[in-house]
Amino acid sequence: MASATVGQPVVLLVSGDAGIGKTALVTESARRSGTRLYVGRCVPIGGDAVPLAALSDLVRSLRRQSATLLDAPDLAALARWPNVSDTTIGEIFEAVLSLLGRICVDGSVILLFEDMHWADAVTWDLFDFLARNLFDEAVVLTATLRADEVGRDPLRRRRLAEIARLPIVQRMHLDGLSRADVEARVAALVGRVPSYELVERVLSRGGGNPFFTQELVAAEEQGQAIPTALSDLIVADLDAFDGDGRRVLGAIAAVGHGIDHNLLERVVGIDASALEAALRKAVDARLLLVAGDRYRFRHALIGEVAYDQLLPPERSRLHQRIADELASDTSGMTRPDRLGELAFHLDRGGDSPAAFVALLAAADAAEVLAPATAFAHLERALAQWDTAGAATTEDRPTRIWQAAELAATTVSNQRAIELARQAMTLGAPSQGAAWAHERLGRYLWAVGDHDASAAAFDTAARLLDVPGPAAGAVATYAGLAQAALMRGRNDEAERYVEQVLAVAPDPAEHPAAWTMATRVSAIALVQRGELDSGIARARRAVAAAPTANSRVFAVTYLGMALLDAGRYDEAVTEMLDAIAEAHVTGTDASFGGFLAGVASDALVRAGRWPEAQVVLDRHDPRAQMPIGAVRLTASAVRLAGRRGDLDGVRNALAAIDGLPVDPWQQMQLDHASCDAHVACGQWTEAAEAARRALASDMGALPLWQSRFGLLLTIAEVETTLDTLARRDTVDVTATATRLAAAGPRGTDEGSPLPGPMAAERAHLDAELSRLGRPRPDLWKSAADRWAAIGDPYWTAVAYRHLAEAAFATDDLTTAADALQTAHRTATELGAARLVADVAAFSRRTRLAVDAPRAPVLAATSIDRLGLTSREAEVLGLVAAGHTNRQIGEGLYVSEKTASVHVSNILRKLGVTSRVDAAAIAHRLGVTS
Repeated sequence: MASATVGQPVVLLVSGDAGIGKTALVTESARRSGTRLYVGRCVPIGGDAVPLAALSDLVRSLRRQSATLLDAPDLAALARWPNVSDTTIGEIFEAVLSLLGRICVDGSVILLFEDMHWADAVTWDLFDFLARNLFDEAVVLTATLRADEVGRDPLRRRRLAEIARLPIVQRMHLDGLSRADVEARVAALVGRVPSYELVERVLSRGGGNPFFTQELVAAEEQGQAIPTALSDLIVADLDAFDGDGRRVLGAIAAVGHGIDHNLLERVVGIDASALEAALRKAVDARLLLVAGDRYRFRHALIGEVAYDQLLPPERSRLHQRIADELASDTSGMTRPDRLGELAFHLDRGGDSPAAFVALLAAADAAEVLAPATAFAHLERALAQWDTAGAATTEDRPTRIWQAAELAATTVSNQRAIELARQAMTLGAPSQGAAWAHERLGRYLWAVGDHDASAAAFDTAARLLDVPGPAAGAVATYAGLAQAALMRGRNDEAERYVEQVLAVAPDPAEHPAAWTMATRVSAIALVQRGELDSGIARARRAVAAAPTANSRVFAVTYLGMALLDAGRYDEAVTEMLDAIAEAHVTGTDASFGGFLAGVASDALVRAGRWPEAQVVLDRHDPRAQMPIGAVRLTASAVRLAGRRGDLDGVRNALAAIDGLPVDPWQQMQLDHASCDAHVACGQWTEAAEAARRALASDMGALPLWQSRFGLLLTIAEVETTLDTLARRDTVDVTATATRLAAAGPRGTDEGSPLPGPMAAERAHLDAELSRLGRPRPDLWKSAADRWAAIGDPYWTAVAYRHLAEAAFATDDLTTAADALQTAHRTATELGAARLVADVAAFSRRTRLAVDAPRAPVLAATSIDRLGLTSREAEVLGLVAAGHTNRQIGEGLYVSEKTASVHVSNILRKLGVTSRVDAAAIAHRLGVTS
């Protein structure tokens, strides 16, 4: 709590068995510290999670406390909650984050997500989103959960583990009370010192669980037989109720979460006075709690036992009544959560056909906002198709394809393959057979089955070539454009894009196909060196994306375009935002690793290496799709190489050895590998990777020719210099001439190179000068260009070579400045091999890697030399080895004025050189 009071947010995960006192601990902590507590409760419906129940609970609580709190424009999505069919889930999450910032203004708060083990996937997404985006809010974001419940669910266990790795997260597991604590609790409950025997019985049967202790003691005090299990205790409590009371408790249990009074009255069907009497009795017995106009069980276990006590016909009738009431509220029938709830109650009520229809409607309603939820609804509907859906007019293949598309981005492409093949046995879909084969090819490509994928793509292309109109042709052309891009066939990809845009020049006509074709076109432009045009086109694709799935695809392509254009900070922002959005929509299973790979690669190139490592540490390549694993590995290889960690490079590459890699990903991996081997001085390995890439179909594209042309040049120049050092024969002129053609000079004749390509060309030209006359000017140009795009590693490399070239031309001042810059940057980055190389050059040349401090003359020495105070300052700088320009900059005078001061000093000292002047100064008592 102390951290939150000073604006340092904390995420607290409190785990323990049911009834152990998790919520009581948080509540008491809030009371003792005087901290405001806001609670959102996660509840199940007959075992199934209620979507965003915690958010609904929180919003109701806030509305009761302040009628105007949610009126702010940035909270509009919450103000309309839960009627938000026109709002994206991302907007809702952003609104909750804004709300947190608002309620923290007047002091720290605790926001409690109670019983997260019952939370649905979207509630986990909300909690994770808040945990990752808290910055300076004075909040303790807390979740209570049952460790055993989470432990039985691999997905929730993984989600919990991911959240727990965040730096601001603290975990607290509550064990049972000690004997002394149980004795004290029993004493408080009974109001006297308890007998030893009572404490022992409660302790042995309750295991120190505070809730069990309380219930066991309550049973003892009521003279009831003490049960041997909690369920028996709760049944005993329920037995105290008559018919009306049992019906009321049963109805609340069937709803599965808090229920408002009006709905409860309609569902139970008893008169108002009998209902109120039953509720009063349940509240007095501490089975129910009242929150506003809603009732809920004091502990969910009570509801579970109450539900189990219902007879099957009772359950069926209750669920049917609840379903009827939900269906009568037509305003809620566009909401995914309400439709899913309706389907559940219809199914439990025995109306399977109606539940089947509701599941399909719920899937359609959730598809845009929550694809993972939509897929779950579809899976349940497909499983019931032969029974509940026997009379439906729905097209089964269409629904299977819908499920396949959702599965590909939320669950797994393997499941998408299974669904696609199942659908294809039922005949061609409405989009046409070509579309079906293209989609199957996409799923196969994603799991790394490239041979089968290529066959499917080729089949789709052949089917499109038949005479006459082809249904779904525009979507198929778009998919084949993406496939061609991934297969390294840029020209083919652009031809398919042209066919899409010829049919759909505007996104309004075929938004999904237009978006796909446009994002493919964006990357094709970037690879041709048209960086700004490519980025602009990628942004148009993002803006036009009609669904969560197509949007995350488009943002991914935008991130790649920004990365290739050297706009690293923008790429990082887009990718990290996309990771959060993919998490929210449930598409992170497919996209999370790839997005993280692009983000970490941009962080590496931007010199933000600790941040890159954090991103990499959060995503295990072994848990990703092949493309995600390759992208993460490429980033890890580049980072290890620039750090000088050759073992790290080799280990990362070995970890994905044998993993299927398509031509597109192979280029990414080869570039990272080549970059790393150059950084580690492995010239042979670097040259081999560069030659292999340049010989591929994609190697002739300007973007790749520029990248690999530079790296090949560096490797071959170093190899040539090594050969010359051994006094072996080598044709230097021929080598230089051949390498000079390795990189492009412009995307069009006479046009300048864009972004990183300009830096690569400048560096290549400077590198070639090492085989001839030293050219400090070329190295300065390369350093400036690398600095302009924000790649500090290559900037430092260029400055290291600038120092060498300047030293060779006797420009010691430039050499010293460049070497100090290279050393400072390499040290800050943690580029160990580059630091060592700079230090070795410093030792050979006696050029200091640290800027010298200006000595100071004692007053007696100044008088003895006949210098003014200003001249004494100048002499100190001369003794430190500063040039006239540096003296001028240090004293804020012009270089000419500094020169006049130096001339006067030389005259007064009777010497002719700066070296002699510095020597006299040191002999006469200079201190530093």
